[in-house]
Amino acid sequence: MSSEEPEIEISPARLPQRPVLPRPAAPVAVVGEVGAVLEDRKIFLHVRAVEVIVDSLPGQQRLEVAGLLVGAECQDEAGLYLLITGAIAARGAASTSLSVTFTHETWDQLLADKAAHYPDEAVVGWYHTHPGIGVFLSQQDRFIHEHFFAQASHVALVVDPADFTWGIFYWQGRDLAAARGCYIYGESQQSYDRLAELLGSYRAGEAQNP
Repeated sequence: MSSEEPEIEISPARLPQRPVLPRPAAPVAVVGEVGAVLEDRKIFLHVRAVEVIVDSLPGQQRLEVAGLLVGAECQDEAGLYLLITGAIAARGAASTSLSVTFTHETWDQLLADKAAHYPDEAVVGWYHTHPGIGVFLSQQDRFIHEHFFAQASHVALVVDPADFTWGIFYWQGRDLAAARGCYIYGESQQSYDRLAELLGSYRAGEAQNP
């Protein structure tokens, strides 16, 4: 992912005071290793965030897509956890198979969508795709994360749409480390059906756009 640094000035998002909330009690799915999901700060990803990401994938197997993650870092009696309540897709960004460029217009759109749909949430990270090249953070990805997502709670979610593999990277001190997984959650039993529907729709879209 690349950024037109001479044209874009954006300060790292500041998180509000950490809310004290009980963590989601019944995740609908686990991505990665069960029981090994950031033992000191688990990550919970809402189904509606998955929906935004999945909806942006069909037809984009050769171009990177990206967006913001919103939510909050919370705490309860068990400790810290990250609640990713939604995602905002970047529209109109210039994309190639190896990078996506955010312009002033792209940032304006992202911030306007956040104000309209997630006024009370904070920016807790970003997501982008690596079409057919695997899940990792490139040197440019690390530059973006270090300069625009420098808060300790900020994460980077990477998806390879070629085989639908996911990965989440988080700050571990001053280094970026790969989380061993995350929990997907929703508010009702219908979240199970919705998650299956989303993944099924993506597979269908992938088949139609080889």
